[in-house]
Amino acid sequence: MRYVDLRRRGYETGSQGSAGPLKAGPYLLLALGFALGVIFSYAGGLAGGLLLLIAVGALAGYLVWLLTKRHPQSPKTGGEKQLLMAILDAGGSITPVEAALRTSLTVDEAEQTLTRFADRGHLLVHSRDGALLYAFPGK
Repeated sequence: MRYVDLRRRGYETGSQGSAGPLKAGPYLLLALGFALGVIFSYAGGLAGGLLLLIAVGALAGYLVWLLTKRHPQSPKTGGEKQLLMAILDAGGSITPVEAALRTSLTVDEAEQTLTRFADRGHLLVHSRDGALLYAFPGK
């Protein structure tokens, strides 16, 4: 049995929420569209007005995107209790995939909840054949 550092594992797998180039995409497009619109609006003429209109459209599109994008949700109500009961039913230890199969949680939700329980000392984490098993202390 090996010790598993969950914080390091989360950092290595990228679950800490790194800000990559794709996450900055809407901001970059908005800034570029606005800058081009302002520059060409000073140039005057039909092209300047058209580019200003495009910049305003880009701003409106970005605002709609912000309002409609899905925010990560916490695990479903009752998911923690389902998860704890699944650990009991599985004989005291479980993997996130097994937890997802036995509950209404997704694999990511199950892993997030199991990791949170382990961080707080409610569960122990063991590694067996490369898989992480979450178990009740003393089982």
